[in-house]
Amino acid sequence: MNLYILVEDGKSGHKIIGEWIGMLLPFMKRARDVASVRENSYIVFSGYGYPRILGTNPESPEKNVLGATIETINEKGCFDYFLIFLDGDGEDSQSRKDKVKQKIRNYRIPLAIPYYVFIQNICFESWLLGNQALYPIPYSKLFMPFGQHYNVKRLDPELMPNNPLAGTQTASLYHERYLRAMLKESGYHYNKSKPAPIVFSPGYLDQLKSRTAQSPHLKSLAIFFDFMEELARLAKSTENGRIPADTP
Repeated sequence: MNLYILVEDGKSGHKIIGEWIGMLLPFMKRARDVASVRENSYIVFSGYGYPRILGTNPESPEKNVLGATIETINEKGCFDYFLIFLDGDGEDSQSRKDKVKQKIRNYRIPLAIPYYVFIQNICFESWLLGNQALYPIPYSKLFMPFGQHYNVKRLDPELMPNNPLAGTQTASLYHERYLRAMLKESGYHYNKSKPAPIVFSPGYLDQLKSRTAQSPHLKSLAIFFDFMEELARLAKSTENGRIPADTP
């Protein structure tokens, strides 16, 4: 089983998801590039932002991330699943997912393998806010504006609105700022270019899995975890089945 993974975020999301896949599917090894792919390998590439990741115009190679990926997958013929990760950025998750599906369906070359679109609602930092063990109690005066605005330990991080008083223009930016403040309370530093090592750890991942298993929170993250569990189950099975494609 081989996975081709395309992540919108070229920084933290790209780095962390690459590590998480290896922990959730320990029988798989990460390949540096397509040429290095062997059995039970996965590769992770960045789409360099939305909407650039949706580029499928063969006449515009510099904007043709999704189209070039389809052609690579079909040409190499060594991948079993194509996984796409996008931030929701406040847009309806199904609407954003449908846009990707439409681009893939309309491309001049049909994609040869099943694909799955995972919407990080609202953004990747929203997922990271689900670690209840790192919510500061008590918290400092610096964190107080965040804690008083929304308690992500008790309430679903995906539903946290933007706080205009924070000076952030979007909920995604506010979630990132909230995460930085929350981790700082425990002595960790987070930014998109260099996330704190703790977010790569098995313990952090276990906290998020526990949150999704024991509550209705972080539904978009739960979808990802469920898919990973299904891949792991298939890998252990003697049957040569596949997960049904994420298509209408």
